[in-house]
Amino acid sequence: MNTSTKFWTIIAAGIILVHMTAGVSLAGDLVTKSCQELITMAQSYQQDLKTVDTVLGSAIDAGSLERIRSYKLKKGAVTKKLRAVMSALQVRGCLTKD
Repeated sequence: MNTSTKFWTIIAAGIILVHMTAGVSLAGDLVTKSCQELITMAQSYQQDLKTVDTVLGSAIDAGSLERIRSYKLKKGAVTKKLRAVMSALQVRGCLTKD
């Protein structure tokens, strides 16, 4: 694994760890947050998904089954959090149709 891949793997793991240890409120608690807070959270989770996809791709390229499984689990966790935030945005009426 080259230095760049190691760097991005460490960065992605750090980002995911911060989100996992901080935890996400239950969907009911998310509804009490302001629309701007929810939008910020959604943007953050979208960025996290991009990062996880990048490191997942490098794990696939490297053929590391352990890392592939790990990043697939992380991707699933971030996706679940993003869906909860998107649901709260919809319930709060923060989303508008164009």
